[in-house]
Amino acid sequence: MRYQTENEWNTFDFRESYVGELRFTSGMFQIYLDNVKILEQNSCNRDVRTMRANGLEFRIVEPKILEIIEEGCKIYNADGVLQQEIEDRVLQENEYASLCEQVESAILYGLKKEGDIYEIGMDGEEHAYTIRVAGSADIEEWDRFLNLES
Repeated sequence: MRYQTENEWNTFDFRESYVGELRFTSGMFQIYLDNVKILEQNSCNRDVRTMRANGLEFRIVEPKILEIIEEGCKIYNADGVLQQEIEDRVLQENEYASLCEQVESAILYGLKKEGDIYEIGMDGEEHAYTIRVAGSADIEEWDRFLNLES
C-alpha cells in the first residue's frame, strides 16, 4: 500500500533526512528522501507515536525555482586564523543539473514554507545549499512506516 498526503509538509520532520535523489525540470520538482520522521498528527499515521519512512517522495506542484544559493563559508588554519572567506553565490540555471548530482546523500537541515514559497536547506559533502521554490501544493508519498530506532 502506498501512502500519500497533500499539503502536510508540516506533519513531517525532514531534519537529518538524506537525499536519495533530487530532480527538477520545468513543471516538476521531486526529492526522494530517507530517514524522514512522520509525526503523530500526520493524517496517515495511525500510531500514537512518531514513525519514519525511507524512500519518501516529496513533490512540489507547479514549481517555479526562485533561486538556489550555494552557501559561503569561512576557512581557518589549524591555529584558528581566518585564511579565506567565501561569499554566498546564486547558482545559474545551467548549473542546476550538476547540483542534482552533487546533493545525492546530502543531509536536509530544514524545510519550511511561507505562503507559497518552500525553502529547503541541505548540507552536501562539500557545500551547503538553500533552494527556494514557489509552488501551489506539496505531495508526499511513501510505501511503509518504519519504527524509529532507539
